[in-house]
Order: sequence, then C-alpha cells, then structure tokens
Amino acid sequence: MSEKQALKEEVRFFNVSLINATPMSLPKFSQPQRLMGELIHSVEAANPRFAWVQFLFKRVNLSPTLVALKNSMHVAAEQIKTPKRSIIDDSEYDRPELYRDWYKRSGERTKRIDALANAPHVLLAIQGMWVGDPKQLSTLPFKDCHDELDRLGTFVYRNPWMLVELVERRMVEDVSPYFMSYVRSRLESPSFLIAQEEIPYYLHLPVASTSGFLESLGKRSSYSPDVQPGGVEGGEDEESTHTAANKATRAKVLRLAEFPKIVEPLKEEQLQRLALLPSTTVRGFEATFTGGGSEILLSSKTERDLKEYLGVMESVYGTLTVVQATDTPPFLKEIPGIVGLSGLANLAVGGTDSPPC
Repeated sequence: MSEKQALKEEVRFFNVSLINATPMSLPKFSQPQRLMGELIHSVEAANPRFAWVQFLFKRVNLSPTLVALKNSMHVAAEQIKTPKRSIIDDSEYDRPELYRDWYKRSGERTKRIDALANAPHVLLAIQGMWVGDPKQLSTLPFKDCHDELDRLGTFVYRNPWMLVELVERRMVEDVSPYFMSYVRSRLESPSFLIAQEEIPYYLHLPVASTSGFLESLGKRSSYSPDVQPGGVEGGEDEESTHTAANKATRAKVLRLAEFPKIVEPLKEEQLQRLALLPSTTVRGFEATFTGGGSEILLSSKTERDLKEYLGVMESVYGTLTVVQATDTPPFLKEIPGIVGLSGLANLAVGGTDSPPC
C-alpha cells in the first residue's frame, strides 16, 4: 500500500437515516430488488480496505405513536393558525410559522399518517463501518432512496464505541421520542419506519439483470423459480445433511456460500414472500467487503429465529448454501493496529464486556 493510500485509510462508522427527520416519510429506491446490487457495486468501485453494512429490521406496531403524533401535529397547527396579539395596541398579526414549510405541508403529512397508522410496520436501521477514504461513503446509493417528503442520507461518525453496536447488532427500537419531537425540535432517528410491503426495496439478493457487473460475490449457484424446500449446510466434517443442518442453525450468523444466479427480477408472488422477512425479533441482512470480495450474512438474536429467517429466504430463493459464520468479521482483528488503540483489541474479537451505551 502506498503512503498516499495509507493516509486516506481511516476508520469511520455510519448510520443511514432521514435527512430532515420526517417520520411519516417512506423512502425507497427507484425499483424493488435493485438496491443491494447497486450497494455492492458502489462498494466495489470505492474499493475500501473493509466495509460492513447492516440492515437491521424488526416487525413493530407504531400505530399508537403515529396517532399521538397526528394529534400533536393537529394541536400545533391550530396554535399556528391562531393570530398573535400585539402587547402595544392589541392588534392581531399572523405568526411567522404560518408561512413555513412545516405548517404548509402539515395536512399532507397527517394524511400520510392516516394511511400508515393501520398498515403493518417495520422498523429498519441501516448502519455500518468503513475502513478507507471516508469521502467515498457519499457514493453509496442510499441518497437515491426517497419519496416526496424526505430522503435518506449517510451520517458519518468517529466514535469507536459504535463498533459495539455493530458487533452486538443493536438497533434503536424505541423511536417514539424521535417521532414526537417532530412538532418541536426534530431529532434524527437512528431507525426509520417503512411499510412491510416495501421490504423488497431493501432486503433481497442481487438480480443478474441489475448486478451482472458485480465481480466480488464469488461462487454462483443455479436458481429456479420453482422453489424447493430449504436446507442448510454448515459442518466441516462429513456428517449427514440433517445433522449438518442442525449444527449450522445453532449459530446466530450464517454466511451465504453461494449466490443464486437470478436472471430476472422476482415475480409479484415471490416479492410478497419477501415482505414476510421481518419478525418480532431483530434480524440482520448484512454485507461485508474485504480483500476484493463481498459476502452476505444473515443474522438474528436467537438460533431458533435464525432458522425461521432462513426458511423464509428459502421460500423465496429456493435452497440456499449457507455456512456458519463468526459473530464478528475476521477483519476486525486488524482495527487496533490501524487506529493505534490497543484497547480495542479485545473488543474486536468479542473478548470484553460491552460498555454502557
């Protein structure tokens, strides 16, 4: 590695969220099943020393929070409409907020809340780690996820304790304070709301027609739209398929050893099955890149839920070849040497207690 490259090699952590903290916004990529291919392609082009992107998601019920937010917005809008009185001559005059974007679009946004309140909700957190030139983080395709109310942006941090969040695969699950702050001083929520039907815009395997340029995904397997019952491979010894499956699914992280070569985007029926991926347990759909190669990981908080998660994936893509993976990417052992902080050495391999967050 040249001296110039070494100078640009920095460790950064990032979170992807709504840039204007508009909680009722439903941002998404232009087409379903394209984001993951575009993301891996963008990382390949940037060629960092290491990248780790986590999509953590959970099925939730945010209806009470959304109804409370709508009521708060209604009260705030009524207050803005009420003229103020001069303390000098008792004359009335309009409040300046009456001419600002918040009030002008409050009706449109409360209608969005009405549409969302009774729909199935999914909480999504996108976060990750980047070792390389931090300026290249702006090339990731998240900025192209938007709707008419807001768009996603990448927020970059230096705080090394964010590594704990990644290793523990933690996401902010209580977003109520962030949502309710919308009527006062907005707070950027680390997790954002999407409708369950929007899952195919975020969580999917790359499609050949949109990701044929990907070079780092490694071994490909055949794909058939006629879905077969799924199985799991994972033992290093020559056990029976059944025993190997049980052994692999005792893990909490699985790595796709082969990627189905999907020639055409999935049909509507299969997309509907993708929408079933979230559960009440936090699950992860993760991508890592190091040494010129990309990997996709499936993770969950429990072994049982991971097996169910894999089952849903296989109901969409057919039998997937997966292997047991470690909770932490091996590359993390190199981080202490890069940043010059020996205190991270044990953390990188999961050897210390997590600090309070």
